[in-house]
Amino acid sequence: MSEPWMKRVHVAQGFPKPSTDAAPTAVFLGLFFIGALTNIFIFLRNNKRGHKFLFNGLCIGFCMARVVTTSLRLGWMYNLDNRGLAIAATIFVAAGVLLLFIINLIFAQRILRGLHPHLGWSKALSRVFLVLYILIPLLLIMVVTASTQSFFTTHRATAKADLNMQRGASTYFMFLAFLPIPIVIFALAYPKRNDPDHFGQGHFWLKSGVVLTASILLTLGAAFRTGTIFIDWKQEFATNPPWYNAKWCFYFFNFTVELIVIVLYIALRIDLLFHVPNGSKGPYSYSRGKEAAEQEAEIRGLQRSSTDRVSRGSEVSHPTFDANAKEKVEV
Repeated sequence: MSEPWMKRVHVAQGFPKPSTDAAPTAVFLGLFFIGALTNIFIFLRNNKRGHKFLFNGLCIGFCMARVVTTSLRLGWMYNLDNRGLAIAATIFVAAGVLLLFIINLIFAQRILRGLHPHLGWSKALSRVFLVLYILIPLLLIMVVTASTQSFFTTHRATAKADLNMQRGASTYFMFLAFLPIPIVIFALAYPKRNDPDHFGQGHFWLKSGVVLTASILLTLGAAFRTGTIFIDWKQEFATNPPWYNAKWCFYFFNFTVELIVIVLYIALRIDLLFHVPNGSKGPYSYSRGKEAAEQEAEIRGLQRSSTDRVSRGSEVSHPTFDANAKEKVEV
């Protein structure tokens, strides 16, 4: 028997059911787990050679968040009236993708700073990006509060307020997903007044292609979620649901789109494309930091070769002494 809250709360693409949701949810759980393991392998291998790249760690966090999301949905579909599982699964579906939005926006910022160092590192623009990043956790808290309250409230005005908060936050998150597109296009099209500040490996066109492709995919998913949340639920949808309420829409516009982005990041090696030296700050700090790192590596190489020569020299001297000593004993 369904609980009273299940009649009040509208879940996008319907409540999960074992007959329709168990198989695809389990498949995505396995795929995201493989994505996490792959990023762990890349992250540990990079750390061994002193190549620190935080964003592989963020990709690990995202993949593990999706493993938790799919696990919660599996638990929820077999305990459909469990309100706690329903709340947790709903929140994780909405919040997990934010990590990809942040990663892609930072990559776009690096492209802008690389192609236009003085503009990209200007105080005004840096403060704008800082505000964008600060708003993310604030709106996330608002979404969690509104989503949780919507499962408990019986007051129509409160439910309407919760829905408006969810709509506002979803619109902002869609804006974040889309924002790298105009940033990268501007960075490529705006006339260059100074030499670019190169970073990582690969041409700026390849870097831009990665960011634009990921942003288009993420915007597609975010726009679908935002569009559907603005559509008022009508009673006739229960018997004759519209196309956007089909199950395939949930798995395509959420998990499939996100998984393609993760595969794109892994296949094109974002750890090489978007790597910048630690402590980079200000115009041309990317290339200067790279030169400093190369000089340091060269110095270390010279020190190692010098140490090796000394050790080889000591190894050669011992046999000579031993041979002379043996000759004396034999005489």
